[in-house]
Amino acid sequence: MRDNRRRMGVWTEFISLFFMLYIIDLTELMTLEPSFDTPMANVTVKEMATAILPCSVKFIGKHQVVWTDQLSTLLTFEDRRIIDDERLSVERPFIKDWNLHIREVKHKDQGLYNCQINTNPVKIKTVYLRVQVPAKILNNASTDAIIAREGATVTIVCNASGIPPPTITWHRISRSDKVEDKKSESFCHGTNTIGSTGEILIIYNVSRHCGGIYECVASNDVPPAVNKLIRVNVEFPPEIYLPNSELGHDVGKETVLECSITANPQATAYWKRNGTELKTTSGKFRIEPYTDDGAQTMILSLRIMVIDKEDFGIYSCEASNKLGSAAEQMTFYELSERRRQLFGTTTVTTTPRMTTAVTVRRVETLPPKHHHLVYPDPHASSNVVKDKHQTYGQHNGKKTDFSNSRSDSGCSDVAPVGIHYVIATVVCLVLHTVSLRGSHYSPPQHS
Repeated sequence: MRDNRRRMGVWTEFISLFFMLYIIDLTELMTLEPSFDTPMANVTVKEMATAILPCSVKFIGKHQVVWTDQLSTLLTFEDRRIIDDERLSVERPFIKDWNLHIREVKHKDQGLYNCQINTNPVKIKTVYLRVQVPAKILNNASTDAIIAREGATVTIVCNASGIPPPTITWHRISRSDKVEDKKSESFCHGTNTIGSTGEILIIYNVSRHCGGIYECVASNDVPPAVNKLIRVNVEFPPEIYLPNSELGHDVGKETVLECSITANPQATAYWKRNGTELKTTSGKFRIEPYTDDGAQTMILSLRIMVIDKEDFGIYSCEASNKLGSAAEQMTFYELSERRRQLFGTTTVTTTPRMTTAVTVRRVETLPPKHHHLVYPDPHASSNVVKDKHQTYGQHNGKKTDFSNSRSDSGCSDVAPVGIHYVIATVVCLVLHTVSLRGSHYSPPQHS
């Protein structure tokens, strides 16, 4: 009985020890099983950058790690590259890390990648690689430049690619901060800061003020944004502006006539006098063009070196381009002749105590620099000799005839220079009247 009990105790201890060892082995096996830090991961990277696909394994033991792509192609085994793609490598900054690096990543590399452990069953960590592509403008599918006639409909196209798909915004670039440019914004409403989105920009009833540089900007929040400049050239026939419809000058002087010509394309312009085109070969005239506002406005000046009688007449500024022609005329007249026409028959009257009518004689006008007013000398001796038919006045011994109501007191020598001439004539008449009264009147003698 004792032996049986002893044998039973030995077997019991043996069985207990076996179960304890089994439980310890099972616990160790459960604790040391390889595992990933996370079951899956998402990685987003810009094209041409380096993509790092993480894979961290705990308790790797004697197990092995491999990487495969979404087609189950074996990429790496342990830390060695299997496929012939030098961009791929396994990097292990720490012992537990088995990170897959893809350098100069391309959009075709986007997809699912698997980090696997050769356990039974196989353990897998899935990493999704998303590759973003910056916006790129497709020049072969976009407008480079466009030429349109004023009043037409203009369509501008700007195609771009990228992942995610880019948004295209339109702007118009001002040439400068000049008043003309700011004014042009109102003529082409909304085209200076368009802000519209879309690959196609349509301008209806385009005007010359809508021409210029347009910019399309493509952006998909993947830097950098890209842009394209598109020139819109609006053509129109010439338009001519003359500052003066009439211009007067004196013979022997020099003058410049100007006309402003706006056209696109640039017009061929010339001056005509009385229907005959003027040339610069004679040296008499000098014609000089120069631009005033970019390439659309041109000033054509005509310089007359020395004005002769035959230079007066009708001058016309004419211009033409492939879309049409235009002409404007002006009158160039002799200034002294116009003065004689305006003031040659003017009649001025004054009534102090006696009425004197003065008829202004036509006199040759001196050049403007020699205009002068002649007043009678109040200290000169004045004797009046009465006759039955004529009245004579004698000034400094010179006999003057007043019988035809002509004033030879100096008033007739007043140059006709507008209002100044009228005032001077009235002053002369008043002084002359006072001198005549002085010759007849004697002051009373007081006792």
